[in-house]
Amino acid sequence: MLPPHEHPDNLQIRCPACGQRFNVGVDLRDRTVECGSCEHRFRIDDDVIIRSRKFYPGERRDPRLDMFARVPHAPPVSPNIQTVAYAPEPSHASFEPPSPLRTMVGIAAVVGMIFIGVLLMGGARYGGMLDGVSTLKRLGLAGFAGVAGGALLVYANPRGRRKAVAVALLLLAGLLAVPLTFTTASEPIASNRPVVPAQPVPVKTAQAPDRSSELADRMVLEPLIKETSRLAADGAPGRAVGVWLRNLRDSNRFLVRDYLINATGADVLHSNLYTRPDDEWLLVLSGPSVSLESATQAASRLAGDVDATRIHEKLNVVEVTVNNAIFVAGPLEKLQDKGDPAFYDLNRRELESIDPDRITKAVKRLAEAEPKIYREDITRLLIQHVRGADAALLGNLAKALGIWATPEDTKSAVALEAGLRRLRETGVVPPHDLVAFLVSRKAVAIAPIVDELWASDPTTWEPLYGDLGPVIEPLVLKHLSDVKISVRQSGLRLLGKTGTSKSVAPISALASGADPETKVIIDRALKAIQERH
Repeated sequence: MLPPHEHPDNLQIRCPACGQRFNVGVDLRDRTVECGSCEHRFRIDDDVIIRSRKFYPGERRDPRLDMFARVPHAPPVSPNIQTVAYAPEPSHASFEPPSPLRTMVGIAAVVGMIFIGVLLMGGARYGGMLDGVSTLKRLGLAGFAGVAGGALLVYANPRGRRKAVAVALLLLAGLLAVPLTFTTASEPIASNRPVVPAQPVPVKTAQAPDRSSELADRMVLEPLIKETSRLAADGAPGRAVGVWLRNLRDSNRFLVRDYLINATGADVLHSNLYTRPDDEWLLVLSGPSVSLESATQAASRLAGDVDATRIHEKLNVVEVTVNNAIFVAGPLEKLQDKGDPAFYDLNRRELESIDPDRITKAVKRLAEAEPKIYREDITRLLIQHVRGADAALLGNLAKALGIWATPEDTKSAVALEAGLRRLRETGVVPPHDLVAFLVSRKAVAIAPIVDELWASDPTTWEPLYGDLGPVIEPLVLKHLSDVKISVRQSGLRLLGKTGTSKSVAPISALASGADPETKVIIDRALKAIQERH
């Protein structure tokens, strides 16, 4: 029985172009038709008529037809073949590498325990992070870090649990041993610490003769006494000076410490800040290069008033009540708006700050402003900041002084020249603006320094070097035999610009054997010298 959609009188054909099958009537035999799929025209003949008849499962005996069976056939089993017996599948964790998460957890555990160990060792000092923390609390911190880190290590090593436990126990034992070894500053700050001897030396001061003994007990001067003894034992020429900082907020302590160390020239490694109750601090300056009076002047900037600073000479301590308002910057919109009437006043106050970042930003803003008011005050403050400035700040200061310093001012050139020499002594390449300012002020004393810079980089420093004038002639003549052709050619151009009749013979001697480009530069240099003389 045929399917319902097929008729016994129909022909089944296939398009020779696309292979699509169709059922057509017998009356179309030997006639040309068009394919409804690809629109190809062809003739219905024996080549396109399909003669094969459909068959159903079971009508033909062909082993290959078993692949299309609707019911799965069980494969024949030979009685002489035994099936394979496989071992149990092993656990993947026993041979697979640890996951990235476990690796990161293990690294974090080790780093964390090392950090806590370093903290327990480095913070166990007066003024350190653990100053005033008892030994028992330090042991608690070490124990917590050891247990937590050990648990993370065990988790991070699934294939070596025993080794991880052993390593964790060793690290825990090491952490617990640190607080028992480093016990410095483990006593409470204001209770059990040793103080100045019961019979202090009488103090004769005009400011507060009746408060020295009270302050000595309150300040706990043991760190100052120890540093003084250390300097005496080492034979150091200086002494230790204490600065008693009152009303100093915790957020400003490091800024004040760095400022006083830089202002007094004290030893950075041995100068420390020690906390005391009620927002009070004791800063021990080791071997400052200035006198006690000069240190008092530097500390007075923190109070905003010299009268708010007291000197205790016998205790070798400067007492200052800090005005925290000086650490607050002015409104940013007024600091940047050159048309605002408060622009110059606010930036002048920023130059009086002790914050290096605020000073640098103020210098950059003033370097782009027209010197209308406060010219002398701003120039004086800019010159003050040259001492101790790094290379970047020196470049900004030179750019600002080029605008604010008057042509008759010589202090700015002297200060910046000293800054340039300091940079060269440390091997630092000076900023371009710094050299340009000194060249514009005809500071001929820097010619050897610029000559050294020019010899290492002729392209960068040739224009500035030539602006120094005839003073560079003997220095440039020494470089005419340099092996670098760029230095020789640059030297010839400089001599053509600044040379005298003394340079004619050395320049002419280079003409023989010179390349064509160098000969052109030699001819131009000789012609320029002849036109000037």
